[in-house]
Amino acid sequence: MSNRIHKAKVKELLIQRDFKGVLDWAISIRNPQRVLLSLTYDANELVKWRAIEAIGKVAAIQSENDYEKVRNIIRQQFWLMNDESGGLGWHAPEIIGEILVNVPSLIEEYGEILLSFLQEEPFEIGSHIAIYRIASVNPKPFIKRVHELTGSLNQPDKHIRAYTILALGEIDPEQIRMVEKEFVSEAEEIRIYDFKTSQLKTTDLGLVVGKVLGRNKIFNDVA
Repeated sequence: MSNRIHKAKVKELLIQRDFKGVLDWAISIRNPQRVLLSLTYDANELVKWRAIEAIGKVAAIQSENDYEKVRNIIRQQFWLMNDESGGLGWHAPEIIGEILVNVPSLIEEYGEILLSFLQEEPFEIGSHIAIYRIASVNPKPFIKRVHELTGSLNQPDKHIRAYTILALGEIDPEQIRMVEKEFVSEAEEIRIYDFKTSQLKTTDLGLVVGKVLGRNKIFNDVA
């Protein structure tokens, strides 16, 4: 089966949110990441995010027999974030994040490295997303470096601020209580991928703060 046919098949599975089908497919071929990585550049935003999510789920299966293979995928993604690579892994931080969420035994080995990309264009948003996701599983690597995250609360990008709030909510919620008044009235809409439902949702910074402090839900369904 050609790469093009594999890609079309997996894209349809992702559209259907059939992760079981994706995993069944992944264990039937030698290098499923090649197809999934290509789909992280798909024009369909939902396909892109589900491909990122699927990469993490596939890594979990691979780690059962071959930890080094998973490590190599993570190292490759970090390499693509390096100018010397000659390439550009636009979604490398998110991919690394999802792999570590699904293979948490590797978090302390690689998670902290993402902090060095918080202000590295074009990886700022992706690095904040990844740290939030990782911290939701194991915040330990970030506890002593919270100050590097709190600086992002002043970033002009609303998505960076949102994911910083979510990350700090997992690592040190007291940091959010101290700046709560600055964000609760911010109602400008932001778009976020909800990993619990694998759907794109809308929210705002006020709702994100409320979520972190346990006061309300975070998402509204995208129409």
